[in-house]
Amino acid sequence: MPRHFARSTGAVLLILVLTAGLAAAAPGPGEEGGPAPDWTLEAYGGGTYTLSDYRDKVVMMFVVGYG
Repeated sequence: MPRHFARSTGAVLLILVLTAGLAAAAPGPGEEGGPAPDWTLEAYGGGTYTLSDYRDKVVMMFVVGYG
């Protein structure tokens, strides 16, 4: 087997292992530091709002509970 082939194969394997480790370390939906899970809210006057419609925008939520 040629040396350059073995070197390039080793480099590719190293990159795959490193990227797999980074992907496993990224927080998933609902985890602290990760994206919020998607949900839908029914508006009082009709219609709906879905959180994914506001992706990459700042969203401020104000929740009031009456009980």
